[in-house]
Amino acid sequence: MINKDYILRLAEQIGYELSILIGLRKRNRYQDELLTIDNLLLKYTGLTSRFINSLSDELLLQSLSPLGKMNVDTGLWIASLLKEEGAAYEGLGNSNESYYRYTKSLYLLLELLHQEHVGTDSTLYDDADELIQKLTDYALPAHIQQKLFRYYEQRGMYGRAENILFDLLEQYPSAKVLQEGHEFYQRLQKKSSIDLQLGDFSHEEVQEGIEQLQRFN
Repeated sequence: MINKDYILRLAEQIGYELSILIGLRKRNRYQDELLTIDNLLLKYTGLTSRFINSLSDELLLQSLSPLGKMNVDTGLWIASLLKEEGAAYEGLGNSNESYYRYTKSLYLLLELLHQEHVGTDSTLYDDADELIQKLTDYALPAHIQQKLFRYYEQRGMYGRAENILFDLLEQYPSAKVLQEGHEFYQRLQKKSSIDLQLGDFSHEEVQEGIEQLQRFN
């Protein structure tokens, strides 16, 4: 688990650099912002934007996880700077490039939040929610929806998790997703009515969800 003081110091360092990027973007200096982002990526991660964006999300995560666990420092720098790169391309009116950066950033951030069990007061959740909002109108690939399903359950948002689960089963049906669905409802069955209510759910809806899963057997 990330030491809280460590993540705060890292967030402050990243925040300082991001403030410079935001300043450039406010003055519509998008190309300067993109050049600065590339320089920052090279400085703090040893990787260029071109290389990072040439990798699939899964391969990028693998390259950041030499010991089977994502390097927090490098992963957070890349996720943060890709988010800003997406904003720069959005400012330039290039929705394809901004979408690509936003999804890659979200993928890494969701993995980090799961891997490290970050405290609920962390601003990283705000960053993740902002990315989710920016991608609301887009169809997300299965590997990102799977991390969103896990993310919403982790945060106690069971109603949203269920919506993602059935989207996955409709769009990308597989025995693995179906099994994850059964395990999801098994975990919910053990929760109190109050816990479920806080997550916009109920024991009745748990039973209904279990019955709906039978359609996909």
